[in-house]
Amino acid sequence: MIGEFMDDIDMKILEAINWVSPKSFVSPIKVNEALKLDTTLLGNRLMLLKKSGHIDTMTSEYPSSLTLPNAISRVYLTDLGRKTLEDKK
Repeated sequence: MIGEFMDDIDMKILEAINWVSPKSFVSPIKVNEALKLDTTLLGNRLMLLKKSGHIDTMTSEYPSSLTLPNAISRVYLTDLGRKTLEDKK
């Protein structure tokens, strides 16, 4: 299972997304208010979590204060991401 290869940072990202908004898209900047990670690191981790199917992302051509440097503007926890959090408990 992919969840077995995730580290603590990945799990904290999933937990933060779930805490900010478990069922809808949310700004990664809002998620990072709980995490306090470097925004480039967060963007890289989010891309890997999207590739593994744990989250979905939206990008924006127009950067704003709610967009990461890699253009990710919204993140969403998928069913797999929610299941991974439940399995962790």
